[in-house]
Amino acid sequence: MLEPRLGRTEEADMPEERPPDLTGREEPDTSAPVPYHETTEERYAGEYTTGLRILSVDDESVVLSGRCPRCGCACTYLYTHRSFRRPRRGLREQRIPVICTCSTDHPGRPDGEEGCGAYWNVLLEQV
Repeated sequence: MLEPRLGRTEEADMPEERPPDLTGREEPDTSAPVPYHETTEERYAGEYTTGLRILSVDDESVVLSGRCPRCGCACTYLYTHRSFRRPRRGLREQRIPVICTCSTDHPGRPDGEEGCGAYWNVLLEQV
């Protein structure tokens, strides 16, 4: 079973595809969405893990579904670890770089981008 732990906020990798929304919650009022800005704050990881849903796809992939700590929109993030497999011994931790993947139209967002620009890291621990 995977459980979230807080991680240092650093630059995140971009997801390759967009998985389905698993939050089961409606998008918040977006009548005045925050402008697009690539940014991070230490608090983002902790706020994102509150109410976070985690789905293990296989030994190397997880789907994280929660709310963006910057814009408050539902965002779902597919993370696939692309390296050699490690032996399954003892406690395993994965540092997951996450970005906002919401579909809200944030002013100033470059063409081809998604989300509000926020990024953070989450540590997942297999127990």
